[in-house]
Amino acid sequence: MKRMAMTLDEFTRSVDAKSLPRVLQMQSGYYFQGSVYELYGREGSFSCGELLNIIGISVTRLIVELQSEGSKSITVDLSLDYPGLFRIVADKRPYTSIQEIVDSVRISPECLGQPEFYCPEKLQLPEGTIQAEESFRLTAIRTEHGDSHVDCEVTRKDSKHIFTVKLSHTGEFYECADDQFYTLGELVEWKMHKGRKRTVTWLCGMTKALIS
Repeated sequence: MKRMAMTLDEFTRSVDAKSLPRVLQMQSGYYFQGSVYELYGREGSFSCGELLNIIGISVTRLIVELQSEGSKSITVDLSLDYPGLFRIVADKRPYTSIQEIVDSVRISPECLGQPEFYCPEKLQLPEGTIQAEESFRLTAIRTEHGDSHVDCEVTRKDSKHIFTVKLSHTGEFYECADDQFYTLGELVEWKMHKGRKRTVTWLCGMTKALIS
């Protein structure tokens, strides 16, 4: 089987958390602060060929590119407890299938885990039709008889309608605009789409930030 070398940063950005634990073999590099190899404040390195059993991934900081009008952008590190509120700028890049959405976003029964999308074309489904550009909320992933699909909720005149869409359904799907405000912790846990950067604005609305 062909082996591919990558940095830990590339690994954490690409790995599916559901696939953990994973075993990695160290090729080269230095550990950073907080490593179990840090003794008496001295730096060290992992040994070439050493095996690392990755059992979980947690985000402790964000790399943020500040984009102010008329000024050169600057890059800063922010800890997750940074005391600010942020509004999301909808991602303009389309998803090409429901499977791609499911692989990229977190979906759960909690309100923060129910992302909202729309399709420029009608979606003909067993329960009826989701109209072109009508927003739908992804509320759950289910597998029945080996067939996986998502439950979608559409609100029309204060009444809710539930549709099911197969993961194999293809088309162009876009993230809906979101007028809610989030902390950095909430953005990391619920709103960072896998493999994509996230543009947000501060509560004051004066500065944009590109988070990676």
